Amino acid sequence: MDTKDKEIIDRSRAIAIQYLKETYDLDVTITREQMQPKMAMSWVTFYGYVSQHEEQSFNVSINYEENRAESFSFSPELEIFLLNEGSDPYKLE
Repeated sequence: MDTKDKEIIDRSRAIAIQYLKETYDLDVTITREQMQPKMAMSWVTFYGYVSQHEEQSFNVSINYEENRAESFSFSPELEIFLLNEGSDPYKLE
């Protein structure tokens, strides 16, 4: 991985963590990232789970050119948790 890609991933990771914290008040553990081919899209997708709740898994894609979340997918367990907390997991903010 070159230096520029590492910088993109590091910045996008911080955006993903901040997005999940500010939008859903989640503390998360990132387990993996995948940078999409640059010719296709400007996204880095992060996979992980809510800290201390590995069954509440998710993936969130960050558009690194616009520095914002583009998509958010989640396990049924995380969906139930978010709905019970009064959050709308289907609305990207």
